[in-house]
Amino acid sequence: MPPSPASPSRSLLGRLDESAFTARHLRIYLTVLIGHFLCGFVINLTGVILPGVVKTFHLTSETAGVFSSALFAGMLVGAAVAGTVSDRFGRRVPLAITVIGYAVFSLAAVFAPSFGTLVAFRALQGIGLGAEIAVVLPYIAEFVPSRHRGPLVTAATAAWLIGLPTAAAVGTAVVPAFGWRAMFVIATAAIIVGFFMLATLPESVRYLLRRGRVQAAEAVVGALCPDPAGTTAHRESDLVPETAGTVRTLVTRRYLRYTIAIWFMEVCAGAFLYGLSSWLPSVLEGQGVDLLKSFGYTAIITAAGVVGAILAGQLINRIGRRVVLGGAFVLSGLFCLAWGTTAATAAVVILGSLATFFGSGLAGSTLFAYASELYPTASRATGLGWAAAWQKVGGLIMPVLVGFVLALHASQFLFFLLFGIISIVAGIAALTATFETRGRTVEQITEEIAGRRPETAPAVARS
Repeated sequence: MPPSPASPSRSLLGRLDESAFTARHLRIYLTVLIGHFLCGFVINLTGVILPGVVKTFHLTSETAGVFSSALFAGMLVGAAVAGTVSDRFGRRVPLAITVIGYAVFSLAAVFAPSFGTLVAFRALQGIGLGAEIAVVLPYIAEFVPSRHRGPLVTAATAAWLIGLPTAAAVGTAVVPAFGWRAMFVIATAAIIVGFFMLATLPESVRYLLRRGRVQAAEAVVGALCPDPAGTTAHRESDLVPETAGTVRTLVTRRYLRYTIAIWFMEVCAGAFLYGLSSWLPSVLEGQGVDLLKSFGYTAIITAAGVVGAILAGQLINRIGRRVVLGGAFVLSGLFCLAWGTTAATAAVVILGSLATFFGSGLAGSTLFAYASELYPTASRATGLGWAAAWQKVGGLIMPVLVGFVLALHASQFLFFLLFGIISIVAGIAALTATFETRGRTVEQITEEIAGRRPETAPAVARS
């Protein structure tokens, strides 16, 4: 039985969900935003350093594809495991440890003496990177006021996406002068952020309540959104602590349809995002664009995805998750098909920017916002972690597949055809199997899926 509407847990969550966005909210949000941006930066080093790694270790296209996929293999493991760990042990400490972890292996990669060692360090780094994604978005979704949830989660995804053009821009200045290893030196800055998280971030209120730690939850809520009338005195009997969620929750009858759709869309989204970011500079270089210009074009094209992610937060609040996901995926696929038919510089930049605006921007950020709010608190990080893990399956497969395609010296159009098809089929899945979460608190979403309320948005909620 859930707590009664008048129970202290409901009172605290009501204050949390209906609060203004305070200065304390902003400090917490900016801290996790920096860590998430650096996560995106470190992941997207692959496309920037790959040409240098190929030359240093004399790699073939097939071997280079394996190097790209090693990171995503680690991220798959990290994302799948971290969600369950976070649901059992909290959000704050696991989040900080993931950031420290990927920073430490960035430092190790600087001194990798061989290609095999570099691949191993990159895979271990991937565990921390995948785990960070699994924990940070549920953390944001659980502490921000409900009406800000969609925009702030998608803005966090935008910060992550900024890591890609930033990596390309920094690589343009750093790699020719100092070599590809210098990019890993820069990535070690994340260790400072990780320790700052340990020292300053509060625990998730929803996690604390689920564990029966009411006084700790009251302290966090009081700091975030002071109640002029004072905090309601609590009675322990009003709370029913929940056990931690498991993967089994994600595939129960009530969630199975939505879970399958999320996992499928994440595979497609990961194939699009990571396949493109890993190989685009090399593909452009193969078309006759010199290395520095290919980094510049990649930065412009991927920056369009950031713009899409920022706008996604406003669109999903107005027209809903289902329409944004479905429409953006389909449009991205169509622009990919058009992108593959031209080699003119202006057309390449414009069509590529439109494809990433809709694909990695609007669709990709909305998908993570949706995954971070669909499941109950006890399984939220597990659900997001497994969604992120399936995204990494796409990232694991696509770079290798593209490497083999390029090794066959096939038409460049085939490269873009692959991305077009996966985006369109993801759009079909979004339109046919998505639960609309617009205008609901995370508790209302859980209740509606459980069949306790009809699937209609309450007039008072604005997520």
